[in-house]
Amino acid sequence: MYCHLSILIPSSLTSESKDQRIKTYKVGQIARLASVFRVDKIIIYKDPEYDDSKFIDLVLRYAETPQYMRKQLFPLRDELKYVGVIPPLRTPHHPLHAPKVGEFREGIVTKVGLGENAWVDIGIKSPVPLCTDKIVNMGERVTVKIFSRRQLKVKLASKEQIPLYWGYQIQVSGTLGKALKEQPKVIATSKYGKVLDIKMLSMLREAMQGEVSIVFGSPNRGLDSILEEEGLLLPNLSDYIINTIPDQGTSTIRTEEAISATLAMLNIIRR
Repeated sequence: MYCHLSILIPSSLTSESKDQRIKTYKVGQIARLASVFRVDKIIIYKDPEYDDSKFIDLVLRYAETPQYMRKQLFPLRDELKYVGVIPPLRTPHHPLHAPKVGEFREGIVTKVGLGENAWVDIGIKSPVPLCTDKIVNMGERVTVKIFSRRQLKVKLASKEQIPLYWGYQIQVSGTLGKALKEQPKVIATSKYGKVLDIKMLSMLREAMQGEVSIVFGSPNRGLDSILEEEGLLLPNLSDYIINTIPDQGTSTIRTEEAISATLAMLNIIRR
């Protein structure tokens, strides 16, 4: 069974710095790690100590969007001043090559008319006809499949049809407790959890199926401390609590460091 993977990150991810360039780069690291390890959804939960969820959401959405679509979907704004520091994702839906028959692309509807009733920008010199009997709107982002090369044409496609990793979705949730209650299966990370050794990896192999959510604490405190403010206990809201960086040499582990270590290890057993 395919593992649909979500990660939960705090709205305080960027709280350690006031420098917007550094904050943008930090969020860009999350986007890159999520793409490397094929994360399907990034959920931002509200940390009452610091709420930068709007900025994190914006930068994550910008990073996930193919380059040729960004100017149309993201008008100039101060929050995106330093997006040049975001590492390129280089995922299959960020193509660098000429279009081929049978491949999928992301596009933006640039014109709506009669007959072949729409045209879509898929990252080449001019928009291509979209053959569909469904209503699409100007400026709408769509997923398409190229089915004709002589006269380049595309048709609508769903992500379920695509046999490749096709980026992540973003969701801004409520408090950590609320977010955890909405997840069907939770793996929590904590320095007080069970060490993720070979035995634990073997135990988690069956768990890494279906919908799985991995939750990470803030830069300044762990999940237990955040949940305490809601009067909740982490063991009651998670299926497993794991420690992926035992005997850490620093007093704290940054969220992006925990994500990197955890997803790298769990990737071994993910199906």
